[in-house]
Amino acid sequence: MTTPQPSLDDTIWLQQRPCGCVVAAAVAVVPGSWTLATPEQAHAHFNPTRWDLVRAADARLTVRSVTGRQYREQHRGRWRCNEHATPASV
Repeated sequence: MTTPQPSLDDTIWLQQRPCGCVVAAAVAVVPGSWTLATPEQAHAHFNPTRWDLVRAADARLTVRSVTGRQYREQHRGRWRCNEHATPASV
């Protein structure tokens, strides 16, 4: 049995460093503006120029999708990985 794919209306694309830090995020659908249905489309959205593509390749950035719920639970307000997160002051 396969897991059903989330609706594009509930998809958020993340561009991430190899360590897990989030560099950029975009909702998959903005009515009248764009629909990012594939990782390749999201990658092109995040890296619109040749310079951006070179920078992304050099940094080994990847693109992955999460649902709105996953984003809220895992990333909202916390785009840095555990290694790069600033410790909370006591």
